Amino acid sequence: MNIGDMLASATRLRDALQAYGIEWRQPELLWGILAVPFILLVWAGTRLSRKRSADLFRIATQTPPRRSGRWRRGIASFLTLASLSGLAIAFARPVWTHPMPRDRATVIVILDVSEAMRATDVSPTRLQSARRIVQNAIDRAPERLQMGGVAYGPAAYVVANPTYDHGAVSAALQAVRSVTGAAPGDALTVALAAILASDAGSGKRVPGAIILVSTGDHTTGRPLGTAVAAIEEAGVPVHTVAIGPRGGAPTAAMTATPSPFNPDVLMQISRQTQGRTITNPTIRDWDALYQAIAEDVVMEPRPEEVGHLVGSAALATWTLGMVLLVTASRRLM
Repeated sequence: MNIGDMLASATRLRDALQAYGIEWRQPELLWGILAVPFILLVWAGTRLSRKRSADLFRIATQTPPRRSGRWRRGIASFLTLASLSGLAIAFARPVWTHPMPRDRATVIVILDVSEAMRATDVSPTRLQSARRIVQNAIDRAPERLQMGGVAYGPAAYVVANPTYDHGAVSAALQAVRSVTGAAPGDALTVALAAILASDAGSGKRVPGAIILVSTGDHTTGRPLGTAVAAIEEAGVPVHTVAIGPRGGAPTAAMTATPSPFNPDVLMQISRQTQGRTITNPTIRDWDALYQAIAEDVVMEPRPEEVGHLVGSAALATWTLGMVLLVTASRRLM
């Protein structure tokens, strides 16, 4: 077989692998596999030279000594060459594209970062208390759900697009800072758009929910009634958690300047969208909330890099070869 035939065979092999969804991030490193036939050629040449030398000095009546452990050395050599091929494949970073289940159900957490959240009538501050609630809500979310984050002050903005990486959503919401102004209507509109974007053009309503952690204050932005009506029409429940003093008005020792707190507004939002009003969220509350969200599993092709698996198998093969070599020859080198 000449070089042209080898290249043609390599091309056919590559095309066959691509038909099974296998591609390469660094295909040029696959040339490393050629080290294996090169080593075999060198070994064959050395073997032939040693045989010729032995034939020249062999005594006619002497029986060649029987070598023990030859089969183990042969297997060890084969495993070593196989591991070398595996490492070359691993360095080329193979990517396997295969169908995987994905639950399109999405939950968007909205965090109020308006000026009212700076108040200290909730220990240590309203914003710190809200962050703890958001963290607990995300921690209890099942892995099957996509989570996203929205924060709002005088305007609403997405801090984390819907993702299965719940830790990234939590970190993004923990990093926001309070600003002047409150536009919860804008935040609800942005959250609804993020849920509907997960539809991916299927025309089927995506199961989802919105968790609104807020003071209930509304000073600017889209009319709250318009945003809530759109969410109600989409069939997305809004679960609200009010952040503010409970059991009466705050005392002067708690805060020098009273801050807005309108839990009735949040209760009305939950009631109108078939959501829940949660006063002091517990683990049981979050679990019940997530269990009520229906599943919508679809199969989607996803690329997954598998080079680390191939590399691990190659190292295990090499280790086994070294063990056989040591047991066969009683020495490492």
